Amino acid sequence: MRVLVLHPGALGDVILALPALGLLGRSAPGAEITLACAAGLQDLLLVPYADRVLPLSAFPLHRLHGPAPPSEEDTRFWQGYDRIVSWTGNANPDFVRNLRSIHPDALIVPWRPEPGETRHAARVYADSLALPPPLARDLAPACVRPGAAALEAGKRWLREQGWDGRRALVMLHPGAGAAGKRWPPENFAGLVRRLVCRNDLEPILMEGPAEPGLGRRIAEAVPGAMLCAGAALGPLAGILSRCRFFIGNDSGVTHLAAALGVPTVALFGPTAPAQWAPLGESVTVLRDASGRLEKITVDAVLEAMKRQPGKTGPAV
Repeated sequence: MRVLVLHPGALGDVILALPALGLLGRSAPGAEITLACAAGLQDLLLVPYADRVLPLSAFPLHRLHGPAPPSEEDTRFWQGYDRIVSWTGNANPDFVRNLRSIHPDALIVPWRPEPGETRHAARVYADSLALPPPLARDLAPACVRPGAAALEAGKRWLREQGWDGRRALVMLHPGAGAAGKRWPPENFAGLVRRLVCRNDLEPILMEGPAEPGLGRRIAEAVPGAMLCAGAALGPLAGILSRCRFFIGNDSGVTHLAAALGVPTVALFGPTAPAQWAPLGESVTVLRDASGRLEKITVDAVLEAMKRQPGKTGPAV
């Protein structure tokens, strides 16, 4: 049995959907699950959640969104799968009609929590599959790991930075997809300044495509921290897997750190942790009651790190 899952979200959204994919696999033992999602996630080993991970661009989705009925070629393509779960297209009547003309039982459902929703996004994903109990209640946080090439790339990058393994790594990500979800840069600078003074930790400032220059500006203001800018997802996961701690905003990288098992301190402001907090065995969420990120202090972050058990990353 071949199952196709279509996911339109970004990194963090996909990670929150992985527990639901685990339930889907257990509901259909022996099925081959293909996950179609944002490009780049192929560098993560997502077994047992999916047997294959492909970019959405590899699928002729755009033609399903139009008024024209599917061509014979497209019909054969989609019929190559026995079951389709689509977390995209439910708001487009053309998409729903066209896909169900090929797969009458296709599950085309929304995944974002609605206003007033009390369930976590991971639970919304799981519930959308309409699986029977007790399977539907069995929801565990995602656990992912980098592939061999990603691990080697991360190891090589750390060697190039001169890391000798004597001090534990702590990664800080001052960015996020929206500026309103970012802890103030001066707070991150203050945190890095405190960490640089320690003899047991070596900080890494991570800079993603959503915040060009932000990590570099903090690194220049506080010499002594490594700067990881523009790393592809695979190498980034390889570096992260060797970190003892991670501190970041509500972003996909924070969800990735938690799913990799890195003790994580997640800084939340306007978004609700009840729906969007990263899931993992060692995650602390900090959020001021006012929802204002600037109210979270450097001391509060350091105290949260003390409460984390920490993790010893592999040596170089």
